Amino acid sequence: MASVVTAYDVPEIRARMTEWARDPGTDGAGNWFRFFVGPRPEDSAGEPAFPPLDDVGATITDTLRAQLPAAELFYVSANLTDLASHAATTLTDYRLHPEDLPAPVGFLVYEHPPVAGTANARHDAVSVVSWGPGRGGLWVQAWGTVPDPEPPAVEVGRRLARLPRDYALSQMRKAAALNLPVPTPDNKPASHDDTVDQGARHILATFLRNAERAPIPPSFAPPHGYEWCGLIPMLFTEMKGWPSSLAEGTSAVDIDAQIVLQRTILTTWLLLGQTLVRSERTRAPRAARRRVERYDPALDTAVRLVDLRRARTTPADRSQGDVGAGTREYHHSWVVRGHWRNQYYPSRQDHRPVWIADHFAGPEDKPLIGGERVNVLRR
Repeated sequence: MASVVTAYDVPEIRARMTEWARDPGTDGAGNWFRFFVGPRPEDSAGEPAFPPLDDVGATITDTLRAQLPAAELFYVSANLTDLASHAATTLTDYRLHPEDLPAPVGFLVYEHPPVAGTANARHDAVSVVSWGPGRGGLWVQAWGTVPDPEPPAVEVGRRLARLPRDYALSQMRKAAALNLPVPTPDNKPASHDDTVDQGARHILATFLRNAERAPIPPSFAPPHGYEWCGLIPMLFTEMKGWPSSLAEGTSAVDIDAQIVLQRTILTTWLLLGQTLVRSERTRAPRAARRRVERYDPALDTAVRLVDLRRARTTPADRSQGDVGAGTREYHHSWVVRGHWRNQYYPSRQDHRPVWIADHFAGPEDKPLIGGERVNVLRR
């Protein structure tokens, strides 16, 4: 089981990713994106962030090389991660504004993955998000840890990378010529050895096109330990589902998981700008700072640790004197479930969702209605 990442780990994670983004060798980001993404993936067709003649893999690499060193670092506690996951389920369509971002360029690590089911066969659930300006608006990149134990494809890829490239390509072409079916429980060979052999041949055939356009990355999975899970070239438009990401898998389940993740990221940004969240700046320990300095002395090691404030008895937008005010006399107090309130901001001439946390309502000296929760909808 992987150890929990803490706020102290965030600067070093960013430093390792920055070094990878800058590495011009076969194990660097440039070759990794040439191999796995290529110049023109099918799911980038019609995407306004990438003109027809653009090299998509190279553009993503250049963007990361510029954004990662400049990013402000954030660490989201487990409590706040859970709240963001919950609140995202009721967030309505919303037009994001640049000022809603906690920083123009950011790198955010969740204490645990905020959304289940975001992983495909090659990486675990997303727990890191980076963002910054990109063509057309905002580019959001999602990252997930490589599972332990690693998938068979990683080990096969590393073995191929150690072979002379011409020989590796010849073996991959032979496997592709067999036109083997995708391994499933229904078509498994009788013996274990034959099953392993069929799976390996299928992997060889799968990555033939990748290996023909770029050398196989020696680590296969990025050496910093986080798999790139997709790019969301996001415009500041109505949030009725962001553009599809450049990730593996196009099933309806994958699409739904992507939309849930995207709404959870948006919810996290909105919550970071509200009073129910407390923020404190911390720095990596001295040993970690020295390791970061070896990567790049210019990289900042300060991290904003964000967590929920202590629970209130009234929501942030109401004073205690307002509770129970009006013509009615209440004989009980009650619990109001957390909900979104669409609050108007004259400075931007638009509304912004504000999360109203669970709180007690009604007179303090009256008995609490046992176990009941009341949804209060306010506009």
